[in-house]
Amino acid sequence: MKSSYLSLLAFVASALAQTQVLHPNRDSKMCLDARDRRFVNGTAVQLWPCNDTPAQELNFDFGPTAIRFGKTGFCLDATANPVDGTPMRVWECGSLPEQQWLSTVTAIGGVIQLVGTTSTKVASDLLCLDLNRSDHASGTLVQVGTCVKGMTNQIWSN
Repeated sequence: MKSSYLSLLAFVASALAQTQVLHPNRDSKMCLDARDRRFVNGTAVQLWPCNDTPAQELNFDFGPTAIRFGKTGFCLDATANPVDGTPMRVWECGSLPEQQWLSTVTAIGGVIQLVGTTSTKVASDLLCLDLNRSDHASGTLVQVGTCVKGMTNQIWSN
């Protein structure tokens, strides 16, 4: 009975997962992107003009969850021991702490906080998805940075 219940929960969660794109600070022309549309471990995550490709399609589930690139088996990953400035990468999805995110993103903006690696951290050490130097140019790398309320390079919209 328990496995049937868990299977049902997994089915409902996957059905409710929402495919969306992420825009930096409400810039609807730029999107979070897997560089060169490559889904292999270690591929850089960057900003790129929105182009309606799987490299920019992200699936979010409810609660702390992995952020999956489209229908691939690859997720947004912050490496095993991320610190302020660690570049984001594409990595095979797994039950990895560096792939656990909590999103408050809406059409008007919000943050995406890394929650899987926070068990030993204090609130001031929490990391958020961050745009390097607030630069919206094509190819700008996406990183994690110490969460700072209201910091424009940490605001994302869908």
